[in-house]
Amino acid sequence: MTVARLVLAVSLGLVAVVLYAGPVSAHGADAPVAVGYVVRVDSVSVSGVQVRAVEGGARLELVNRSGREVVVLGLQGEEFLRVGVRGVEENRQSPTWVASRSITGAARGGNASAAPEWHLVASVPRVRWHDERARELPARAWSVPLLVDGREAGIVRGTVASAPAPQTGWWWAGGVLGAVVVGLLWRSRTVLAGVAVVAGLVAAGWIVQSASLATSPADGVGVQLLVRLWPLVTAVGVVAAGGLSLFKRVDIVVAIAGACLAVMVGLGDSAVFRYGTLAGPSWGRWAVVVAFAAGAGLAVAGGVRWYQQAAPAEPEERRERPHQNSEK
Repeated sequence: MTVARLVLAVSLGLVAVVLYAGPVSAHGADAPVAVGYVVRVDSVSVSGVQVRAVEGGARLELVNRSGREVVVLGLQGEEFLRVGVRGVEENRQSPTWVASRSITGAARGGNASAAPEWHLVASVPRVRWHDERARELPARAWSVPLLVDGREAGIVRGTVASAPAPQTGWWWAGGVLGAVVVGLLWRSRTVLAGVAVVAGLVAAGWIVQSASLATSPADGVGVQLLVRLWPLVTAVGVVAAGGLSLFKRVDIVVAIAGACLAVMVGLGDSAVFRYGTLAGPSWGRWAVVVAFAAGAGLAVAGGVRWYQQAAPAEPEERRERPHQNSEK
């Protein structure tokens, strides 16, 4: 019966996180945690305007320090974004604006021939957007046209190239080995508590820094943390479970928290082991392998400890009976 209870408890936790694991890799306004290509900006023809690829190439960022009005033209040549001294305005009649609301560019709508419908979205001249012209393989050159002060043509040029893949097998091997080591430490409640606290803090730190790197004037850190809410809650929950286990025996809580961390962050963000360009901080692979190893190990260790505690003790008369029979 105790085995069934253990399986049921851990399964309920895993069901919840598996349901979320699909979209997890699309953290940060649907930008992936890693991609297999690199987006480079080679030149910008307008002096005082800087353009770079951010979030692993998911978006382009334009900063206008020229003091002039710079309009980014869309896929159909329509006015898409206007960046100047007032800040950033977006034309919501632009089909490119509609498509840019998703990284896939699948949304359709807008009217390229209609008069622009400008909306001020930021008070500083910096903007980020999804642009299918500068995203995804195959390797190629790309360009985005600009219009300066309503009359002067400008252009941003760049390339998309494949990114070398990391040593995927070694990262997974390290994660599995780490999980085995943590699982073998099941007898030490103090050690397991320390593992939980450290792993949770590492995962939370990576999530927060990724959110910080993805911010823009239109999407502050609060918005970016919101789209990473469940992984962040999971990391904080693991820290809380580890701290609580120092004062109270909560083995099943530690097991479920560890399983959630392993699935939601370890497996959910495992694209960092397959693809060469990271959308977040450069230490992202280490954060994910720690989350997977510690989470899986805590799930096993906490489950074993809980089972040992919940297993019914053998009645004393049953233990004494063989001894009495031997005396006869």
